[in-house]
Amino acid sequence: MAVGLEEQIIGRVIAVERIDRLAEWLEVTLGARLTAFAAGIGSRDLGRIVHGDDQPDTETERRMRNLYAVASLLVARDGAGSAYAWLTEPNSELEGRTPASLLHDGRAPESVWFAAAPAF
Repeated sequence: MAVGLEEQIIGRVIAVERIDRLAEWLEVTLGARLTAFAAGIGSRDLGRIVHGDDQPDTETERRMRNLYAVASLLVARDGAGSAYAWLTEPNSELEGRTPASLLHDGRAPESVWFAAAPAF
């Protein structure tokens, strides 16, 4: 299956965009509380990252990029509100857990993506 140009661009943004810009997008799109929770950090830590006052450790940066990957897919497909709702609602494909809680626990995003992917 060929990867479309849009997916390639999004993948590149996820990999190379400055973390403060991704964090800001997440904060605006999902809100500070959900972003911080899913990334496994406190709201104050998120604020310092967004404003460029602090750099996240490697694990936190990985979690934020994973969250961005999932959220940007949902936003592109269904709009910003759907990303928040989907991340916070229990999902039967994820054993009744919320996607945000799985990301918070450090789960790799692949299992979360599969639950977000439309069935064909």
